[in-house]
Amino acid sequence: MTFDIAIIGGGFAGLTAANHAALSGLKSVVFEAGGGEHYMCNSRVATGALHVAFRSPEDPADELYESIMAGTDGTAHPDITRSLAASAQATIDWMRDEGCDFIQHPRRSYGLPMMAPGREMRAGLDWENSGPNLFLKALAEKLAGRGGELRRGTRVAALEIDAGSVSGVRLESGEPVSARAVVIADGGFQADLDQIGQHITNAPDKIRQRNTQTGRGDGLRMAINVGAATVGLDKFYGHVLSRDALTSEKLWPYPQVDVICAKGIVVTPEGARFADEGQGGIYMANCIASLDDPLSATAVFDRTVWEDAKETDIVPPNPSLAENGGTVLQADALEDLAALAGIDSTGLVRTVEDFNGLIRAGSSPALDPARTTLTYPAHTIDKPPFYAIPLCAGITVTSGGLAVDGSARVLSKTGKPISGLYAAGSVVGGLEGGPRAGYVGGLIKAFGIGRIAGRTAAADMAV
Repeated sequence: MTFDIAIIGGGFAGLTAANHAALSGLKSVVFEAGGGEHYMCNSRVATGALHVAFRSPEDPADELYESIMAGTDGTAHPDITRSLAASAQATIDWMRDEGCDFIQHPRRSYGLPMMAPGREMRAGLDWENSGPNLFLKALAEKLAGRGGELRRGTRVAALEIDAGSVSGVRLESGEPVSARAVVIADGGFQADLDQIGQHITNAPDKIRQRNTQTGRGDGLRMAINVGAATVGLDKFYGHVLSRDALTSEKLWPYPQVDVICAKGIVVTPEGARFADEGQGGIYMANCIASLDDPLSATAVFDRTVWEDAKETDIVPPNPSLAENGGTVLQADALEDLAALAGIDSTGLVRTVEDFNGLIRAGSSPALDPARTTLTYPAHTIDKPPFYAIPLCAGITVTSGGLAVDGSARVLSKTGKPISGLYAAGSVVGGLEGGPRAGYVGGLIKAFGIGRIAGRTAAADMAV
């Protein structure tokens, strides 16, 4: 088999790269490990929100760049960050041209586009009639119409190297495939427990896989084996879930309990806070995963927060969490709540008293850990009944991955591009992470960097 370009992974990133390469006249093939028409991947079950660090992709490019750098505390790599920000508008325009429809995100007031039709507002996994699933199928059909191929049920085992350049791939069957360029676009390594255990948590079996469990880091390993550099492997994008999500299919990916955590407190069995809840759910999910026991965290809050939870998020946790079997403990006194939740009573009461006192004094940053209030104002916990929800971290996709330049070329450990090798989507590092687990946006990484990789590969071959 001989092609101009071979793409590993049939999600949004891979199909976007393949379509752009085909539009440039290249003979393109996509190898997708999953079989069947509806092979599972994170792209197919995505909610469909398009944002750049929680801003509209149609905002000015320099503002998008600054938002990414601020969200990652300056750890994002400037080259790929600037390229993604500069191409965000063109990416959305291309998606519209390809037939993707958008609606406004139903729970965001600042104009984020969401792929239409949107998901139903209910707990559990819902994807069959959603915009992402329909657009994924459309991209596969367009690729075929442009002379490209999507080979399902075909796993790539290794990259082939000739004279220092990537010259193709070798399939799991042992068959070699010649290609002048290869794009790795098979997602993160979130479903590989060995890699998760190495980089993210010491108890990977205690993290809820909030994904399709197809991201096993195959492409990442292949690239590392030929000398590729990696960046930021210690963070992930995910949300805080009910601990019951570990055993119930009805409680993932929704409802998530991020906002409940952000407006209450999250404590250990000793009743002590251990992180800044005001940083939001992605940060808290990472903090929970980093605990010695990731199943030891509990959200504690009062009636005000629980009533507010009827209006928060795409699937409000009140009442959907309890309706779908999630544990929501309730008591009129903190001491009684502590007993129900297995939390030290003295420690919890002291933590709540200190928390309330400093909030009333307007000095919540003086808490230890500090409690920021820029995004989520801190509220006193003083209106019974009081509630507790046992928590777990839900991992959707890893944030770190391969180091790339501003044109999506994979870099070696010396900082030079590996000839013929490109990356797109969640396998790309250097855009997300940092001390607060800054999140850029999985779909914009897929479509935006997929577009960059496909166009760059075509341009490099034309030289």
